[in-house]
Amino acid sequence: MFRSRALVGGNLVLFALGTMGFGVPFILTQYAQEVLGWSPIQFGLASVVMPVTAVGGTIAAQAIATRGGVRGVAVAAMALAGLGSLLLTQVSVGGSYLGDLFFALLILGPGIGAAYVAGSIASLTGVAETEAGLASGLNNASFQIGGAVGVAILSSVAVSGADGAGSLAALTNGYQSAFAAAIAVAALGMVAAGLLLGRSREPKAVVEAEPVVA
Repeated sequence: MFRSRALVGGNLVLFALGTMGFGVPFILTQYAQEVLGWSPIQFGLASVVMPVTAVGGTIAAQAIATRGGVRGVAVAAMALAGLGSLLLTQVSVGGSYLGDLFFALLILGPGIGAAYVAGSIASLTGVAETEAGLASGLNNASFQIGGAVGVAILSSVAVSGADGAGSLAALTNGYQSAFAAAIAVAALGMVAAGLLLGRSREPKAVVEAEPVVA
């Protein structure tokens, strides 16, 4: 199964997506509550824009991938996720929702949704019917393991980047470093998608021989 470039590429995209999809929101909750002083409910309501726009990303990705293949969708989706993380590297101690979070969440949502669709399609393309369950389990595992690794890595980067522990400025510096690390993960996802995912091919038409006239 691992000789399939599409399967390997799709699972790498899902791994990178899990790293960002779990890690970035986790760091965001820390920033919102520890630096901005928001309650969990406040942040939950403020971040609704991301899952809402993710739905739009999944719908658009499905339509585009069906016509033009998954590679372009996956590359563009990871680029959006990286751009959203880039905006988050500018968070500040005295930040605001519109100034620091809204536009980043608005971009992250479609990127995450589209990347999940593209990675899922790629990891199941060309798999034999008898191996469909295994392939489905692999892509789910890749996403979940990526999430666990993402939280571990980004939180470690945030802690190590918080110079002068205890101050809000130090915490903010650490969170900025974590978002910068997320950009690197998105770049790796783009590379994997560009190198391993190809344009989907239309199935060859089966030409049936006409019956011979007796």
